[in-house]
Amino acid sequence: MAHSLTPENLQPPTPAFVIDVPLLEKFTARFMQAMKTYWPNSILGYSFKTNSLPWLVAFMRDRGAWAEVVSDAEYELALALGYTPDRVVLNGPYKTRDRLRAALLGGSIINLDAKRDVEWTIELAREMPDREFGVGLRINWDLETRCPGESTFGEQKSRFGFSPENGELDQAISALQTAGVRIAGLHVHRNSRTQSLNVYQAAATVAAEIISSRGLDLDWIDIGGGFFGSEDGTPTFEDYMRVIRDALEPVVDIDRTCLITEPGGALVAVPFEFHASVVDVKQIEGQTLVLTNASRTNIDPLFRKDGSYDIRIDTASTDLLAEQVLTGFTLVEGDRLMKLTDQPALQLDDRIVFHKVGAYTLCLQPMFIEYLPAVYARTEHELTLVRKKWGAAEYVQGSQWTAATGKVETEASLKRPVNGPRQAMAEPTS
Repeated sequence: MAHSLTPENLQPPTPAFVIDVPLLEKFTARFMQAMKTYWPNSILGYSFKTNSLPWLVAFMRDRGAWAEVVSDAEYELALALGYTPDRVVLNGPYKTRDRLRAALLGGSIINLDAKRDVEWTIELAREMPDREFGVGLRINWDLETRCPGESTFGEQKSRFGFSPENGELDQAISALQTAGVRIAGLHVHRNSRTQSLNVYQAAATVAAEIISSRGLDLDWIDIGGGFFGSEDGTPTFEDYMRVIRDALEPVVDIDRTCLITEPGGALVAVPFEFHASVVDVKQIEGQTLVLTNASRTNIDPLFRKDGSYDIRIDTASTDLLAEQVLTGFTLVEGDRLMKLTDQPALQLDDRIVFHKVGAYTLCLQPMFIEYLPAVYARTEHELTLVRKKWGAAEYVQGSQWTAATGKVETEASLKRPVNGPRQAMAEPTS
């Protein structure tokens, strides 16, 4: 925790997310170089679900990344932002029939995850017997048995993919091949607790075993995401690629079979900051409570962290306090961000910067009390607004509602300026 050295013109109004663009460039280039070194025939599929901010999606597109999507909405976002269908990886169990068919016809890489995916693929193949279709299958495998303590759900089994143990994988393979559909890929992603190299070695080993036991000749192996990313920590991106290659090289031709990765947080978690300000300081029964215009809903929307955030404090204060509690703006008693120990006594308008908050925070941002905060991209010399703060006008877009008069109104009715006269409103209660 230290005073800021950032020039004032590069400090955004609060509250706001800020993207450190040079740092984002560094992480993305490092990951791509690791793939190029260990598996030149590879695809980086940026995970939209981790953070689908349009500016960020376009940033990844311009650096050669593909779109990795898991819903119709994400697929449509990819198309809207300039990805062509043949540069999209479509995953997940929640595909619709129309989207799956369009993606197959458009040349997307598709990993089937649900039985209806198989049925719809077979249906299309039978309608178009002269057209060759190739799909991947997601494998349901037991992470806890291979890497004890790594499963995020303990002894509970993963709910994704087709199980080799109960015969469902082989049933899917047989049904697809009978319909003339080629098994072109495998998807072996698993979430884990520690992002250990052992998890990726195990995933690659599962793929190798399926390839060998089923006699598959694949176009791609999708290892998934979940990689650890830091400026100088371990494991490194190179470490991951090395263990993946070591496990798969004996059974595939790495010059022909493409390796697909789906990084999200490994690329974007560290380069994102959240900037907040102190709006009030209270003394209650000997405790110093510092109210900010941030909330756990901004930096920890699932309320999973223990309050050990990486922060920077910008203050002119030199007096130290033994303890201060940073709190959020919401009317939730549990919206307490963290305790500060032996830090400068915070004052009105002091700035607090939360680091490493780019993973899932924007995608899981709720519309609770406040709407979406602004987002800025910062280079060494410039701060650019890449998403404006949402107000009432943005919130009601696409909506219609009926007033007491029975008149149907739309967002076009909401014309008052953002900073215009306030209308009387009922006083909120806690």
